[in-house]
Amino acid sequence: MRVLTNFLDVFRKVRLKLSMDAFGNPNTTQVTRNVAVAKPEVESTGVQTITKQHKINVVENAYTKPPRQRMWTNKSLVEIESNKGPGPGDTESLWHNIKRVLLMCGGRKRPGGIEDEERIEDSCLLVDVLEAQRFVSQVFAAMDVPAQAASEMADALIAADYMGQRSMGIHRLPAIAADLLNCTVVGSATPTIVSELQAIALVDGHNAPGPVVANYCMDLALQKAREVGVGWVTARQSNCIGMASWYACQALEQRMIGLCMTNGAPTLVPCGGVEPILGENPIACAASGAHEQFLADFGMGACSVEELELSYCNGWSKTVPKLVALDSDGRETTSTAEALRAQRIRAFQPEYKGFGLAAMVDILCGVMSGARYANLLQRRGVYSADNEPADLGQVYVAIDPMRFCSTFEDRLGDFHRILRQAMPSKEGKGPLVPGDKELNHMKMVDEQGGLRMPPCTLCVLAELAEKFGIKPLKMKEISQDPVASNYKDLQIA
Repeated sequence: MRVLTNFLDVFRKVRLKLSMDAFGNPNTTQVTRNVAVAKPEVESTGVQTITKQHKINVVENAYTKPPRQRMWTNKSLVEIESNKGPGPGDTESLWHNIKRVLLMCGGRKRPGGIEDEERIEDSCLLVDVLEAQRFVSQVFAAMDVPAQAASEMADALIAADYMGQRSMGIHRLPAIAADLLNCTVVGSATPTIVSELQAIALVDGHNAPGPVVANYCMDLALQKAREVGVGWVTARQSNCIGMASWYACQALEQRMIGLCMTNGAPTLVPCGGVEPILGENPIACAASGAHEQFLADFGMGACSVEELELSYCNGWSKTVPKLVALDSDGRETTSTAEALRAQRIRAFQPEYKGFGLAAMVDILCGVMSGARYANLLQRRGVYSADNEPADLGQVYVAIDPMRFCSTFEDRLGDFHRILRQAMPSKEGKGPLVPGDKELNHMKMVDEQGGLRMPPCTLCVLAELAEKFGIKPLKMKEISQDPVASNYKDLQIA
């Protein structure tokens, strides 16, 4: 628990230090709504002290289009693949590396070339966690996202890389950038409360970035849980939130149980079917005791599309196991490229139950919230001629376990002790408890001195730095003595 709460505190302090108000949208009128959300008091950062209460800003006219002229408006997949587009001198030309990576993510372009070169050149390079947060925050801010929202979006991506869910980390930056540039997501929007009672609330995300909606809703759920023991907040008109456990973990610092679930674009085929009907629809749950923590985060697919994208783009794997994916004709396939083109993933085994769990999440998140659901949601893919908002539905729950059992933390510790005492399959190596993998990965990142960046992601980050005039991402060489590691600017031609 201490590792995760310290990580949350560090990002909260960094958010104050990285003042980027110059990138904000001056045309958006903001009104302060007095929704008091308690935050743990932390020490002064030297710039500003985080207080116990903060206010949540609500933006009027949240659908106002940002002033920046977008570069990817209404580009169809056919136009992208055929390089059909603006003529010479047109400022709406597509960016080469981002376009190339997104085509690879769709299985429509083979990886290789510059990725192979960068894999050799940068195989021993790392980026510090806070340096990565700085860079990604500035990228989002340069795309007309307000400073606070830009930092929240960066937090979600960096946290995924830090906790070991790399497919939900910086790898997703090209797709998010495309959504912002297409105005599919309104970077300047903020959520508002549609209706609420003492323990529940319905929130309209106004098509704001997913992490912005998620943080707003989780703060509101925690506030209600402090008052009445349970807070249940449902959101509609939201977008992809990234790693669901990032938001569930925010309950740990207040000694509560956190739950987060979301529906998603249809990629999951039903048992006995070939058409994608539901999203992978992940659920995350986090709880902590005095010395132990529980953390579970899983989608309902046999393998997530994001994992396939990450693996394929970087040339790590060109095949998938059996019983994972179907091709465009509905036949079983072991080709990663075919699986990415078709976007038809099977649920985890037993398939009937995996799909049933995805359906349960969609009922709670989509049907009950007033958001879109099932195949009413737009299919995955960045280049949509319609450019419609995603309108995802989500649920955020906070529970104060002490209202039910005053010895919860001791009992959770005993529960973990029982799990760890199970007979191991390999001598000298105990069984893994949910949450161990994340903590082990965080420890590994700390010990090696930073995050390893996938080759194709490095190319995109360099291009973003050049286009927006942002200070390049600083990398450091791996050294046996982490203190002696020398930083150097990342320069990619």
